[in-house]
Amino acid sequence: MSAVALALALQIVSPLAPPTPAAVDTTARNAAAAAATAAQQAALAAAVACKPGMTVPPMEVVGGSAGSGDACRLDNAVQPRISRTVSGTTVAGGTGAVTWPAMTSIPRLTVTPYVASNASQAPMCFPVAGSVTTTGATVKCFTSQSVTVSILGAVVAPVTTAAAGVTFDVLALPTS
Repeated sequence: MSAVALALALQIVSPLAPPTPAAVDTTARNAAAAAATAAQQAALAAAVACKPGMTVPPMEVVGGSAGSGDACRLDNAVQPRISRTVSGTTVAGGTGAVTWPAMTSIPRLTVTPYVASNASQAPMCFPVAGSVTTTGATVKCFTSQSVTVSILGAVVAPVTTAAAGVTFDVLALPTS
């Protein structure tokens, strides 16, 4: 082979020829970066053990429970309430009906009416028997009367009358 032919043969790059050191260095760096990115993603996925849940959080229950699963609560999720609070005013006859958003079917509710009053004999309010449902109740309010007994002076007698115009608040809770 002549010197010219040998020089030309050395300039031809064969597809089977080994890569240059620069090409090997770039390929190794790309592979290392890809492996590092995959490792970072795996570590991040492991750190975030739960995925955001897309359902309404369960209603609170008396006693609670630890729960299970791997869903997290979203920041703007709102848990349904187990209790209801409403206000009402009595009409003639001392009754007042109140309603609230429906509760799930429960065996029994405790309905407690409250009256804020500065009167020396504040009205007393009670739920009307048989009127309490998962969506409301009827309340009846009474006022006590004081009577004067000549020997004892003014005393509160057990005589009560229906109180119209009484503003009351109701707290409804499932019994525990």
